[in-house]
Amino acid sequence: MNILTKTTAYDTNPRMSNANTSPIRAVLPNGTKLISRDFETISTEITRPTWPIMSEFFWIYETSRLSSANPRDETKRKNVVSMKRILARAGIDIEKCDIRHFASSIKNRCIPEWYVCNYNTHDVRLARSMFSKRWIMFYRSQNIDYRPFANWSLPLSGVKVEQFNPGFGEEERINQRCKLLKDTDRDMYMMYALAYGLGLRSSEIKRAKWEDLMLDGVGNRVIAIHNPKSGGKIQYRPCDPAWWDEIVSLKTEHDLIVPIQEDNITRYFPQFLRHECGIKDKNPVHRLRKFCGHRTMRGNDIFAASRVLGHSSVEMTSRIYSGNPTIAPSF
Repeated sequence: MNILTKTTAYDTNPRMSNANTSPIRAVLPNGTKLISRDFETISTEITRPTWPIMSEFFWIYETSRLSSANPRDETKRKNVVSMKRILARAGIDIEKCDIRHFASSIKNRCIPEWYVCNYNTHDVRLARSMFSKRWIMFYRSQNIDYRPFANWSLPLSGVKVEQFNPGFGEEERINQRCKLLKDTDRDMYMMYALAYGLGLRSSEIKRAKWEDLMLDGVGNRVIAIHNPKSGGKIQYRPCDPAWWDEIVSLKTEHDLIVPIQEDNITRYFPQFLRHECGIKDKNPVHRLRKFCGHRTMRGNDIFAASRVLGHSSVEMTSRIYSGNPTIAPSF
């Protein structure tokens, strides 16, 4: 209901006889009141959409929290870095230009379309996450004009998902090398157990705590993943019982399962997988995760593999593991 309505009745109040201060009828909980024109001016100024400078807008995005499905700080940082890269190549100074420049065009193309044609889709895909429906609702609540963001909703080609095809003897070679780490480098062995045994991503290995390993209501072994990539606050993934028990048997007094510096997960362990295990994949730790999904598919079904890996849908799992199935003998 609109609480402010201009009155058409003649007002005899001498203080409101001036044409510039014509009365306004306000519908309030305790009845209808006449208020001054100044109130309308102030309320109009308050509700007028604003166009913050781009650098200020990025600060608002990175420091704000959504009421639900709030992305991780690292994810928001990557989105901002991608957006800054796009704007820099488009010749836009984020310290001088306000957010209306998001609607700029280059050679008769909006910025994201021009960038996709000349550079790559990945940056645009990350950057436009700043303009999701949830964030648009948040900007509206902050009185930020969201109309300049409309061009960033253009359709993009789907993410290319490569099917997983294990190399001949690759899994045996990985297990042979990595199992030796149990006696020589316990922390690196735990990285192997979490990635190959439970199917965790590198970012999830960094955050994994002993308290996240638990039993559900019927005694199944699960691991709690906080702020998972597929969305939500927490995700309970079923685990391979043998690997879950193996990891728990090595429990320490530390909170984190792998209490070491980030470089060991993102640099030294991948180097070990490349040099010692012969993994040629761009992300060797993620290769171990795929072997976990492949192993789960062999002994269960695609639904179980999807739950173990924490995929957003069974369709995503089928796109990765739709290669040659294991055929049971017919006689």
